[in-house]
Amino acid sequence: MNGVVAYIVETGDGRITLTIDDVSSSKQPPTSWCQEFFYTSNSYDSEAMKNMSLTKEQYAKIGENIILRLLAVNGKLK
Repeated sequence: MNGVVAYIVETGDGRITLTIDDVSSSKQPPTSWCQEFFYTSNSYDSEAMKNMSLTKEQYAKIGENIILRLLAVNGKLK
């Protein structure tokens, strides 16, 4: 089973980095996941992220990247 994981790290310079990685699990239903590949990371203003005030375009890009990776890691991308 393949999926993606997203996590954030506060970098201490007023930014938060959002990272998306590809993961896999050998069990169904998955009980644990192993990182397979790094996909992408982007840095955002900490206050904007914490206040949920990123732009619509930034939220759209995050969602697009997650769906793109889910399709790709599961062989569904055309």
